[in-house]
Amino acid sequence: MREIWKDQCEAAVRIEEDFGVEKALGYLVGEKLSNFLKISDQNPEWAEELPAFIARIRELFEPSKIRMFLDTVEHLGAMGHVATREEYEKMHLFGMISDDPVQATEEILMVERIRKLLLE
Repeated sequence: MREIWKDQCEAAVRIEEDFGVEKALGYLVGEKLSNFLKISDQNPEWAEELPAFIARIRELFEPSKIRMFLDTVEHLGAMGHVATREEYEKMHLFGMISDDPVQATEEILMVERIRKLLLE
């Protein structure tokens, strides 16, 4: 596990250099950390790594940048940082992405959980 999140953090640094902080945080926080949290809820070995992963994210990104990302993020997961808003809306319009109120609620709760872990 340790190698996974370390590699993901290093990838986020490269993403920030090439595409900016929003894409980097979308990748690292919106996708990788949210997935890590879901797995760590079920797997104690992953849960043990969580504090170190959180600490590394805090080292890489200023709180103001994390806060701005969390305040403006619309979707978690790969679609949240890969697709533009327009692309996401088109996929939704064509039925490739469904309206799922449960998933939407889970994403809101996950964003707030991440906010507490990274900013408090």
